[in-house]
Amino acid sequence: MEAQLRPYRIGDAQQIAGLWNRCLPADTITRHIFEEKVLLDPNFDLPGCTVAERDGRAVGFAHALVRRTGLPWGFESLLEQDREVGWIFALFVDEAHRRRGIGSALLARALDFLRERGAKEVVLFDYAPNYLLSGVDTEAYPGAREFFESHGFEVGGESMGMGIDLTSFRVPAAAEEIERDLAREGIVVERFRRDYLLPTLAFLRDSFPEWLSLFTDKLHRGDEPDEIVIARREEQVVGYCQHRYGRHVERTGPFGVKAELRNKKIGTLMLYRLLARMSQKGFKFGWFAQTGERQRNYYQRMGYRVLRTQLRMTKRL
Repeated sequence: MEAQLRPYRIGDAQQIAGLWNRCLPADTITRHIFEEKVLLDPNFDLPGCTVAERDGRAVGFAHALVRRTGLPWGFESLLEQDREVGWIFALFVDEAHRRRGIGSALLARALDFLRERGAKEVVLFDYAPNYLLSGVDTEAYPGAREFFESHGFEVGGESMGMGIDLTSFRVPAAAEEIERDLAREGIVVERFRRDYLLPTLAFLRDSFPEWLSLFTDKLHRGDEPDEIVIARREEQVVGYCQHRYGRHVERTGPFGVKAELRNKKIGTLMLYRLLARMSQKGFKFGWFAQTGERQRNYYQRMGYRVLRTQLRMTKRL
């Protein structure tokens, strides 16, 4: 191996962001996003952030971490659940320096770090809530699966990123019938109003605690209220749907409904209303990063199509 491994240090951010974009062209970032998702993550741990350097230039990078804090709000339960889990957030090598053992050395360094932090299982990339990669994309990055399999990682499933063309989106006539059926049960689907701030928090806390920070972040940023659609029965919120996930304004979701009220097409009506409003405001596309096989069929009926497929890969230590 011609390159030397060293910890991340002051002055690396711009260089690493540029290397990231050359190595991962389907998942490009900016320096600001790198700092936000990596350096400012509350679980960032400097020994887990490694640069491969040759002749003073970064040619490879790996970032590994374990969950040491329950932040942000709603992730408290994951602290215990993930106590023996570690993540490789990213790992890549400049194309001109591949097949020289650099990637293997970066991976070995990351795995040693995770063992030292008590991890018994390693997950590639899919680290909530700050993930930038949600799995191994074999189409965008040929050879990635084979590389990780050669180091003992196994495929445990797959997820799909999906998108919808909003230029031709129309709310189907069936939505009116759904709305009438729900009204007979006292359920209304409407744009979020700040009057329902506390009921929305209560719903998320009880049903989807990991979404709490997404909701509160939108309010802190001053996002438009019509970027959120809720379902309510009188003063009780029973469903939630949004677009704009962090900096990704066209990203749709998450959306979900109170468990005992599912299968009444509440979620379908919320999503119709959300997509219609996005279209009215001039958005041409809506997308989300990942869903499973079962949910894919539902989204396809709603007009989404598969944009990419990513493998979930893990390794026991």
